[in-house]
Amino acid sequence: MECTKCKKKLELNLFSYKDVETKIYYLYCDICRNKQDNIKKKEYEKKSYNEKKKNNIINCICGKNYIAFRNYHIIRHENSSCHIKNVTR
Repeated sequence: MECTKCKKKLELNLFSYKDVETKIYYLYCDICRNKQDNIKKKEYEKKSYNEKKKNNIINCICGKNYIAFRNYHIIRHENSSCHIKNVTR
């Protein structure tokens, strides 16, 4: 069977059951599903997300501070009633 993460063809005994009753296997091999690696990956992703949040704070002229990862967030804020009400004063 081929692992969808590491793209290696491995023996079936290197895969564990997702559902034992219906005999459905995980698509990732047991090596790729190693919990220690996943914990490190989650910590790294959480750390990078928090850094991204700190770097993307926008101070608007209407007095609001908000986080914008994409242009969509900026447009959504500019079309909000709070922004329109405070800018037109």
